[in-house]
Amino acid sequence: MKKIFPIILVGFIILSGFGAEAIIKPLDTNGYDLLIITPKEFLSAAKKLANHKNSKKVDTIIKTTKEIYNEFEGRDNAEQIKYYIKYAIENYRVKYVLLFGGMKTQSLKWYIPLRYVLLDDETGSYTTFFSDLYYADIYKNAGEFEDWDSNNDNIFAEWGKDNLDLHPDVSVGRLPCRNIIEAKNIVDKIIDYENTDWSTSSWFNSIVAVGGDTFPDYPGNEGEETCEVAISHMQGFEINRLYTTSGNAISSNDLINAINNGCGFIITRGKGGQDRIRMVNSDSNEIIILQNKQIPKLKNKNMYPVVLLAECIHGKIDVSILNFFKLIRSKPNYLISDCIFECIASRFLNKKDGGAIAVLTNTNICYGNTGDANHNNITDDAERFGGLLAVEFFRLYGTENMRTLGQIHMKTIDDYITNFPVSTNKFDCKTIQEWILLGDPSLKIGGY
Repeated sequence: MKKIFPIILVGFIILSGFGAEAIIKPLDTNGYDLLIITPKEFLSAAKKLANHKNSKKVDTIIKTTKEIYNEFEGRDNAEQIKYYIKYAIENYRVKYVLLFGGMKTQSLKWYIPLRYVLLDDETGSYTTFFSDLYYADIYKNAGEFEDWDSNNDNIFAEWGKDNLDLHPDVSVGRLPCRNIIEAKNIVDKIIDYENTDWSTSSWFNSIVAVGGDTFPDYPGNEGEETCEVAISHMQGFEINRLYTTSGNAISSNDLINAINNGCGFIITRGKGGQDRIRMVNSDSNEIIILQNKQIPKLKNKNMYPVVLLAECIHGKIDVSILNFFKLIRSKPNYLISDCIFECIASRFLNKKDGGAIAVLTNTNICYGNTGDANHNNITDDAERFGGLLAVEFFRLYGTENMRTLGQIHMKTIDDYITNFPVSTNKFDCKTIQEWILLGDPSLKIGGY
């Protein structure tokens, strides 16, 4: 089953900032762990982050987009960046790539470009969407460069026409900053987070789980059940359940208070939206659990959670007020709800002295299941599509003891490709293409 609901919000335009020049660390043929790709506007913030990473023995190299565009060929800027990532893997053995930049304010131009792919999932909208997996899938099976355009028609990842490898060869995360103020804010949060070992702190060892009856026309409370499967892997953690069908009349204030009291992780599984998280209660009524205008109420400084928003379209970082003009020209790929200032995942991440340290979510319409077709007493919603990816994150952290954010994100995708027919099922293919990490892929979860 696939369910989607559009929402509406109007945002405001802010001015972009300017970064100061910074010295880039000389190349070291012994290799690097982290590659930061940044526009020159964010170079000072990137340098500050690199210095911090090097102090934690995460050897880091910085490369500006201007340098890449001058030094590497490709059909467009995105492909030039991808060719440089290939070069960095082969020459510096990088394991993590941080794309440091999003849209240039509201201009529809990009500090780090997006790659749009063509896949019509027959939901009636969004025949194209963007995928940062493009930057992680560097090689085809035979070791050739994977350009996501096997038929060479300049239409990328065209369903039914392009043959794709899809396996990530490097861990990629993005900080979707739109100005230097946001860039500095998130760098400061990463440094503060990693400079302390939070693993024994009571706030870190707490999980907030938010769920409801995602599909009220079918038996079961899928959102809650998927959350339960996910948190079952987190032994020793205190669980704060904010469930809409368990008899509690939860509200936005409940979630805001839970975040402000501190939590190491948040998982939500309900209904999506560009600027809001929604749940369905026992009366089959939708409840807005959190929306952009409430993010300023988050006062959880130095208690930043890793957030999994396991619903549709929270990570649509290409929303802009100026999308209104695209809406007029191309209705299948734009909704009025895309004509807003910022998506909720970006707002969560960019919040100064509060919000999230990272968000894993979907850039477009994701899917859910109902029932228990294989009779294993596990909701099918937790065993495929977006629900499974969220569950796998907690399994890899809680059971497999993985502690690096990007390593976990990359593994969720790789395992999904291994277990599901991503080459022949468009819904499985889209599931992994839209699963994005907004955050530092080299982040040590819980700090050092």
